[in-house]
Amino acid sequence: MTAASGPHRIPVARRTRRVPALGEHRATVAVAALSAGLGALVVTGAEAAHRIVELGERTGSSATVAAILPVVAWVFIGIALYVSAVVASNTCATVIAGRTRSLALQRVLGATGQQLRWQVTRTGTACGLVGAAVGTVAGTVVADAALGVAAAADALPPLGVLAPPSLVPIGLLVAAITTIAFRVGSRAVLTISPLRALEAGVEAPPGASRSVGRTVTASILFLLGTAGLGVSVVLGATSVDSLLLAVACGALSFTGVVVAAPVLLPAVLRIAAAVSARSVVPAMAARNSLRAPKRTARATVGLLIAVTLMATFSVGFSTYASMLQGQAADDPEYYRGIQEQFDQLAVMFTGLVGAAGIIAAAGVVAVTALTIAQRGRELGLLRVVGATRQQVRALVLAETAITVAVAVVLGGLLGTAYGWAGAYTLLGATKGAVLIAPVVPVWLVVVVVLGAAGTGLAAALGPAARAVRAAPVAALRYE
Repeated sequence: MTAASGPHRIPVARRTRRVPALGEHRATVAVAALSAGLGALVVTGAEAAHRIVELGERTGSSATVAAILPVVAWVFIGIALYVSAVVASNTCATVIAGRTRSLALQRVLGATGQQLRWQVTRTGTACGLVGAAVGTVAGTVVADAALGVAAAADALPPLGVLAPPSLVPIGLLVAAITTIAFRVGSRAVLTISPLRALEAGVEAPPGASRSVGRTVTASILFLLGTAGLGVSVVLGATSVDSLLLAVACGALSFTGVVVAAPVLLPAVLRIAAAVSARSVVPAMAARNSLRAPKRTARATVGLLIAVTLMATFSVGFSTYASMLQGQAADDPEYYRGIQEQFDQLAVMFTGLVGAAGIIAAAGVVAVTALTIAQRGRELGLLRVVGATRQQVRALVLAETAITVAVAVVLGGLLGTAYGWAGAYTLLGATKGAVLIAPVVPVWLVVVVVLGAAGTGLAAALGPAARAVRAAPVAALRYE
């Protein structure tokens, strides 16, 4: 008699229809809340920028500014939603990787792949709705509080309490994006065979990510996006609307980088392993990361988003400021009074960039902590074969250092290119605009390096400490 037949049939289908308690998916809810919070900050910030410009004597009646503002608002909203989509997909992949054995056991008991896919999808929907509601409310409250403090300090004019109507659709979009990400990501469930329930690891074999199709797809996306960015820069001299093309093409090229991560990272990791061959812990960390390229890619992508986001906004804003100063020097009468408005917008957007960086970093901590927690058995087995707690913690920190280094370098380069293209396409059509080199503020380098290192430590130390706190023999029964 099988598990799925006879008088004592196990109700697998009924069990898979149950939506797991949200307490089991705190990381997913947190990521959805952070994404919605970022969206709320962006929407509220765009509304505040619109009010500030309207209050200006020159900018309030400017047809050029009136054309630029809606474009900028849509750009920020599009970026927030794109970040939400990438982070949600990354989280879904992490969750499914951690539940591989559990899902395989359900396959043993008779559950079909489609039943498990719907289980994962419903989890994503529930987490997305709860997280979106919490994040939207929290993001709006934080944005209004920050604007109130800035007004009290005379850094911004009083704007009152802002609650743009677009907050509701943004929250619903974040919930929908989370659901779609989990639905699409749940396709990986179909590849989980019942025999995976007998395996100790949660990751697929190392060679599983080496796909010619993945490489070709990533190359096409990146090349098309890069070419589109070039076209948008050329069109930026005549039309402000080219900024929308620049953002879309930037998202396309970044998607290519994300798709290619499990293929590109092994090459970087092999170099790291060769360089650190004489040092046991760093070499072991590089080889361990190479053994699970998909896991390493998920950890790197999260931090890569945060660094790219910070670099894009900072370089774009600094380049825009430098271009505007040059135009004002050439024609002070035309740009009279605009500098004061620009300084006010600078205060607001600097706060928005900082908040976006903090939110993205918090998302990195949530996903990375979940990934390390899922490696409890693996880290515990190192203790069984003789590694000390200090050596295991050093191994985790070395792996985190590799992730931080890759994310900082690649994210800094991508963010610089995106920010520069965005600044010129936004200002290139205005009077006296001249194409200049990207302006990279020194503080950005310091903040990104220290912030990425701090984020990596915050994400790794706690879960690593918990993983090695138990007795080594516990790893033999860890689930």
